[in-house]
Amino acid sequence: MRPHPASIDQRLAKAMSYSPRAQALTLIAEGTACSPAALAGALGLDVRHVAYHVRVLHKLGCIELVDARQRRGAVEHLYGAVDRASDEG
Repeated sequence: MRPHPASIDQRLAKAMSYSPRAQALTLIAEGTACSPAALAGALGLDVRHVAYHVRVLHKLGCIELVDARQRRGAVEHLYGAVDRASDEG
């Protein structure tokens, strides 16, 4: 018997269990695609700290990578909210 994948509610609970992660998810869900650097600026936090939480949100399936582009010699990753309607279907 295969184990059941985590439900949307369980993933969301884990995502929201830490304040910076919850704040980042809220900002991403409110608007256009955001990079970890933009989120860090908006939250007043270190970009490395925010980038870690963005990776966790991505791994949990709460956000998705929507674009990656060259910016000042590095790759900027932009994330957007996952459409929950398609997960419930």
